[in-house]
Amino acid sequence: MEQSFENWTDYDNWLVQNYDNFSIYKVQETDGKITIEYCPKSEFPAIRDKDYKKPERRI
Repeated sequence: MEQSFENWTDYDNWLVQNYDNFSIYKVQETDGKITIEYCPKSEFPAIRDKDYKKPERRI
């Protein structure tokens, strides 16, 4: 999911209200406007680990 905010204060207010329900995995500021990508906390491990590549073990 994606959401945009006019400023950091609006984002902070949203985050405080939604912290228990959502994980934010991308935050971008463009021309003072904040855009976030987020998902339900239950889905976050799958998104976080999607591109994770386990390092090769070297002996």
